[in-house]
Amino acid sequence: MSSAATTESVIRQYIDFREHYDVPIWMGESGENTDEWIAQFVKTLEKNNIGWAFWPYKKMEKPSAVVSIIPPADWATIVDFAKLPRGTAQVKERLKARPEQEVITRAFAALLENVRLQRCRVNEGYLRALGMKSDTAPVTMQRSVH
Repeated sequence: MSSAATTESVIRQYIDFREHYDVPIWMGESGENTDEWIAQFVKTLEKNNIGWAFWPYKKMEKPSAVVSIIPPADWATIVDFAKLPRGTAQVKERLKARPEQEVITRAFAALLENVRLQRCRVNEGYLRALGMKSDTAPVTMQRSVH
């Protein structure tokens, strides 16, 4: 989370650059933050005629995006395996801990389904912070593909 202020002073150098060179500026990524911070920063950007974009998808189960991906069943098993130490000295241990191919295949197939917008959870607070509203019903954890 960014602790940066959301005031014009934090973007003043970019505004000055734009005015000096007579070019548009665009904020393409702000990082993760609270709904309140996002709402204030969007207001500052719009007040200063700065275009912006915020990521529609970010992480699984995080509210810091328009929608969150619901993790599929067995996803924790995949993540745990991915966190194991790497390197040639750990190959035997990693192979022993590797999930069964059926689990891997099922988890990644479910992930491909769960990243579809209609299967994601809409983060209403984040949408409001961007000055938008959802026209879809929020997704619950029960809609996750298993």
